[in-house]
Amino acid sequence: MALLSEKDIKYVSGIFSKKLFGEVELTLFVDPEGQCEYCERTVELLRELAAVDKKLKLEVNDITKERQKAKAAGINKAPGLTISSKNREMHLLYFGIPAGYQFAALLDDIVDVSNVKTRLAATTVAQISGIKKPVEISVFVTMDEQLCAGAVRIAHQFAIENPKIWASMIDAEEFTELAIHSNVTKVPKVVINGMINFEEPLPENEFLDYVMSAN
Repeated sequence: MALLSEKDIKYVSGIFSKKLFGEVELTLFVDPEGQCEYCERTVELLRELAAVDKKLKLEVNDITKERQKAKAAGINKAPGLTISSKNREMHLLYFGIPAGYQFAALLDDIVDVSNVKTRLAATTVAQISGIKKPVEISVFVTMDEQLCAGAVRIAHQFAIENPKIWASMIDAEEFTELAIHSNVTKVPKVVINGMINFEEPLPENEFLDYVMSAN
C-alpha cells in the first residue's frame, strides 16, 4: 500500500514543478539485517517521493556494507538520510522516517537544497557564513509535534549556508536510548556540540545566538 496518497502526490508535484531548480541527492542508509523498525517504510516513502520529480535522485545503501560511505556522510544509525546538492557542500541529516510534520520540513529542505538558497534573514546568513569551527546541531523531535518541524528547518538552513555546520533531525521515539542520554524530556530539544541545549521552539535570531555561542 502506497504511503503517499494521490492527493499528496498532486500537492508535492505542484510544489516541485514550480520551485525545484537543480538536482537534489537523497542518500539513504538502512540496516536490513538489524533492528530497524522504520527502514522499510522510509525506503518506500522516499521512493514514492523521488518518483514525483526527476530532479530527485535517490540512492539506498546498506549501512553495514557501506560503512565508510556512511561514516563520511555522518551517518551512524539507520534509517539515516542525507540531502545534498552537487553545487555546494552541505550536511543535512535525518535519523528516523521523515513522516508526520517532519515530512513538511523535508519538502522545504528539498526546495532549498535544489535552489542552493535558504529563507533566512540576510543578517543571519552573514553571521552563519562567518563560522569557522565545526558545529553539530541535533534536533530531537517526534513526528506528531508540529513545532519540531520549525526547529529542524532552522538548523538545516544553517547547514545549507555553512558546510561547517552538521544539522540532524533525530526521532526521539525511535532512538530512545540516545534521547535518554541527551536528557530529552520534551520536544523539540536542540543540542549543540553536545553541550549547549534548549527545549523550546525559538525564533531564528534566538536560535542563532545559541549557535554563535558554541563557536
